[in-house]
Amino acid sequence: MKPLVWLIIVLFALSGCGKKDSYRDINPHDIKPWKPKSEPLSKYGNHSPYRVHGKVYRVNNHPSGFRQSGQASWYGKKFHGRKTSNQETFDMYKLTAAHKTLPLPSYVEVTNLKNNKKVVVRVNDRGPFVGDRIIDLSYAAAKMLDFVHDGVTEVNIRVVNSPHDLQQTPISQGLTYVQLGAFSDQQTAYNLAKKTSQLLGIETFVTILTTPAGLLHRVRIGPIDSEYKVSQLLNRISNSGIANAQIITD
Repeated sequence: MKPLVWLIIVLFALSGCGKKDSYRDINPHDIKPWKPKSEPLSKYGNHSPYRVHGKVYRVNNHPSGFRQSGQASWYGKKFHGRKTSNQETFDMYKLTAAHKTLPLPSYVEVTNLKNNKKVVVRVNDRGPFVGDRIIDLSYAAAKMLDFVHDGVTEVNIRVVNSPHDLQQTPISQGLTYVQLGAFSDQQTAYNLAKKTSQLLGIETFVTILTTPAGLLHRVRIGPIDSEYKVSQLLNRISNSGIANAQIITD
C-alpha cells in the first residue's frame, strides 16, 4: 500500500479517537444536584415574544403546574464556555437545559421514558429549535438520564420551582419498598444489605418470608413515601452497580 494511503488511514483513525475522547467521562455521583427554589427572572433571555426561524415564541410567565411530553436532545462541547440566553456561562458538566418558552431561570424535572430515570435541571437557555424537540439538556443531564449514546430520547418534563413541587407526587396505596434481591441463602442476603448500606449510606434491611419452598431472605430499603424519592433511589442504586432492584408494594 502506498505511504500516502497509510497516512490518510492513520490520520482518520486518530481523528476518530479524538472525537471519542473529547468528552470527559463523569461519574453521576460527582454531579451536583439542584435544590429547586424560586429565583428572580434573569435580566436577559426573557424578552417576549421573540422570533426564531420565522416562528414566534412567547415566554410562559405562569409556569406553575407546567408539564410537557416530547423529545429531548443534549448539547455539550461545541457550546461549553459560551454564554447562554440569560448570559450565564454554559457548563456542560452541570445539570442545565434549554427550553423555548419557560422563564429563565426555571427548574424542571425530566423523566426519561425509556428507563424511568429522572433528573432536575435548571433552565437557563433557549432552544432547541430543531424539529419537535421540547428540551435540550446538558451533557451531564444526558449522562444522568443515560441517553448520551442515543442522542435523543422521549421524556416527560414538569416545572418544580420549589421543594414542595418536587415532593408533590405521593404514592397512594400500601407501603412501597425498593427490593434489591430475594435469596434462599441468608448470608448472601446480609452481605448485599451490608454492601448497599456502605455504598449508599442508607439503612438496608433483610426481611424473612416463609414460602412452601423454604425461607426467602428479602433485601429492602424503605418504606418510601413518594414516586420521586423512589426514582432517585433507583438511580443511585443503578449508578452504584447494583443490578435487578425493583419496586415492591405491600
